[in-house]
Amino acid sequence: MSSMSKKKRNWLIALGALIVIIIGVLYYAFVVTSAGNWLLAKFKPDTEEQRLSYTTATETIEQITDEGFVLMQNNDNFLPLATSEENKTKLNVFGTRSVVTLFNSGGSTATDVTKAVKLEDALRDVGHYELNQDLLYLHYNFYKSGKVSINETAAPKNRSDSEILGEVTNLALPEVPVTAYTDSSLYSDGSTLLEQAKEFSDTALVVLGRGGGEDNDLTPAQLALTDEEAAMLDVVASEFANVILVINSANVMQLDFLNNYPAIKSVIWISYPGETGTKSLAKILNGTVNPSGRLVDTWPTNLMNNPAANNYNALDNDGIMTGASNKYNNIEGNSGYFSHYAEGIYVGYKYYETRHATDDSYNYDEEVLFPFGHGLSYTSFNKDIVDMKEEDGTITLRVSVENTGNVAGKDVVQIYANPPYTGAIEKASVNLVTFKKTNMIEPGQTDYYSLSFSLEELASYDYKEHKAYVLEAGDYELMLMENAHDKLDTETYKVRDTIIYNEEHDGKRPSDHQTATNQFDDAFGVDDYLKREWNAESRAFTGPQQADFTANQDVLDALTAQVPTDAELGYSEADLPEFGKTLEQTIMLADMKDVPYDDPRWDEFLSQLTLDEMANIAGMGAYQLLAIDRLGVPKTLQPDGSMAIASNIYSGPIMGTEGVGVTYAAPSVLAATWNTDAAFLMGTSIGQEAQAFGYNGWYSPAMSIHRTPFNGRNFEYYSEDGVLSGKIAAQVVKAAREKGVITYIKHFAVNDKEKDARNQFFVWANEQAIREIYLKPFELAVKEGGSLGVMSSFNFIGLSWAGAHQGLLTEVLRNEWGFEGLVITDANMYPHMDPVKMIYAGGDVSLDVMAVWQGGDNHNKVMLAAAKDPATQIGATKSLYEVSKHVLFAVSRSWKVTE
Repeated sequence: MSSMSKKKRNWLIALGALIVIIIGVLYYAFVVTSAGNWLLAKFKPDTEEQRLSYTTATETIEQITDEGFVLMQNNDNFLPLATSEENKTKLNVFGTRSVVTLFNSGGSTATDVTKAVKLEDALRDVGHYELNQDLLYLHYNFYKSGKVSINETAAPKNRSDSEILGEVTNLALPEVPVTAYTDSSLYSDGSTLLEQAKEFSDTALVVLGRGGGEDNDLTPAQLALTDEEAAMLDVVASEFANVILVINSANVMQLDFLNNYPAIKSVIWISYPGETGTKSLAKILNGTVNPSGRLVDTWPTNLMNNPAANNYNALDNDGIMTGASNKYNNIEGNSGYFSHYAEGIYVGYKYYETRHATDDSYNYDEEVLFPFGHGLSYTSFNKDIVDMKEEDGTITLRVSVENTGNVAGKDVVQIYANPPYTGAIEKASVNLVTFKKTNMIEPGQTDYYSLSFSLEELASYDYKEHKAYVLEAGDYELMLMENAHDKLDTETYKVRDTIIYNEEHDGKRPSDHQTATNQFDDAFGVDDYLKREWNAESRAFTGPQQADFTANQDVLDALTAQVPTDAELGYSEADLPEFGKTLEQTIMLADMKDVPYDDPRWDEFLSQLTLDEMANIAGMGAYQLLAIDRLGVPKTLQPDGSMAIASNIYSGPIMGTEGVGVTYAAPSVLAATWNTDAAFLMGTSIGQEAQAFGYNGWYSPAMSIHRTPFNGRNFEYYSEDGVLSGKIAAQVVKAAREKGVITYIKHFAVNDKEKDARNQFFVWANEQAIREIYLKPFELAVKEGGSLGVMSSFNFIGLSWAGAHQGLLTEVLRNEWGFEGLVITDANMYPHMDPVKMIYAGGDVSLDVMAVWQGGDNHNKVMLAAAKDPATQIGATKSLYEVSKHVLFAVSRSWKVTE
């Protein structure tokens, strides 16, 4: 064969190999997975419906941020700072976060923030302020190159921390060195930046921020001023008469420095403002918007004063919090971490206010800088309780609100309860029970508002004696408060006889479907640390002791526990459900869209499913629910994201679509509106976006508790308080459900730490704290919002993984609260997340992110094997049947079926 023929042959072989590779890639992209469709979708223009939903959503963001940003301090009534388009007021802007603003943060809720309105543009275009351009260039140049320069430069692309894989180094950014402000080489005349800036304006606006993200925690040191920030503030606050501080952080920061700088007149908290929220900041600064937001967390002077601080992360020999988690020393590898919720119910303001009320030696003003519920306005209000009545177990307070100032504004009516304390059950002295945002009230105008709540909301959970909710006899002080600390007016409601909400005494709570009783004894009883006597007045904790770092046998056994066999459960053939039937007339899912959950027609419909289909329903659920064409079950696409309903680099290729919604403000901003109507508006907007992009589900809202300021994922959650979190979340859920969207309220439950939470992380807490603090938002989102989806969490609660905790998923969620939807796991990538245990306990769908890259099969085969194993055949099949009902009931209520 000639050399030319050999070359041609080799060329043809190479070409053939290339064609095979290309075909293989295309087959994998478009047949095995949907990644190819996702890539193609990136080139499709938005539809008219999508453009309309975008416009509506951006307007919704601004309405939320108008009411959600909090004016924390306003000495000398410095704000609003008047300006106009014709006569612009000049501002010097300092701080790296002024030009690299955090609009969102990292992890599963990451979004594209390149379209977000830059702070400088909002200040100029909406606020009508003139900005010192040299300072902007200084900060841009230093951020981009690390060089001190005021040369004109293009603004960097909006990045913030909004990436799936965030960078720890982006939690706090370097500041321009203070030597830059006195550098005489920057101007040809030898003047300095500081001299030029002081000549430009006597007012400075400083932005400080902290990022966050999945698998990250922050330490107190990271939430305090960095040395660079402190040096910058020293210069600014000493050289400018008037300083406005903007806090661009969802996590509570340590602001104990404020009293050291009299020049800092005003402080505004904006958390993460989302796509258009910076406009609201500009409007608040110039007085176009009168601020009405209220804090969703207590801001202490020292973050280590938080009652959970010493039990959050490991402490070094000097008692300083490190970035490491507490770990059992007799569990090998990167697993076996723990957290003691030793503070019980005394979370956030419930600790600070109870300590203040019960400990005469406690100096509240030294410990708390800004109380929960605090927020200032440009006007003043006078509030009084004008009437109280109780009827059929509902207490109603009528409150008058008079605007005694000079400008129109909104206020928040906050009602707290102080229950009688006998010592039998722990009780905080201040407990939020209900709230209402007022309408816009004109100067001199008085409005009246009725606020109602059920008597059962005053009950406490007794996990020791009665193992039930108990409303103890005595006087309940119902307090109208300006915030969690400042009392305005009170009424007393007397409970004459103790009410015990169990079958032996007074029956279940009216809102429950089944009597609540202990389901989490092992979360308290196994760990001796929580049983120790502690000082009920000081609430002081020292953190885990040496012995606590050795896991006992119960903990070790929990790591290897197996599902019970049919024989152990006492099952017989009679317990097998009917499946795989061919009916004379096929029942389609659309036929079931109005059929109640308990109607026997569901059994008839489900009997058509094959065992393989049931296993696929449970095991193929990453960002979608399985389609069954022959029964009219549509594929349910459901992206992630607490601040958007949007595909990302993880969910997009799996769903095969590129539908990207807008970036909303952080949930803490929505909660800070204290406005349930605003929450409903957001849920409606999310629903419209979902329909425009073809999404039936949404992995949100997230409602874990701000137990401490240190959780890197606090930006996804609402508040330190369960009632505020729950009532806001319930309205988001309710509105989205009305649009046919399955909301997956998460992370269920007691998931209040990020670092190592995926690595067999054991949470130890008493049942009262679990129910009153950590389950409360979920309870309200189910009972008041009607959520049809729940996402379970990575952690253990006591000896059981939350995603396979029968007490949590079956007894509490379904039997007590009446939940009728489906429970999906968080990303099922870790060894302890056993999908078979999950379905036995009341979980439904494994978010098996690896399955799609393997052709779709993974956990479905594990479940199918259990259903074919003679030892577990009946139990696994029964569980898969129940899973199918839960999932298909929820899907039958989604818009693709009901439209």
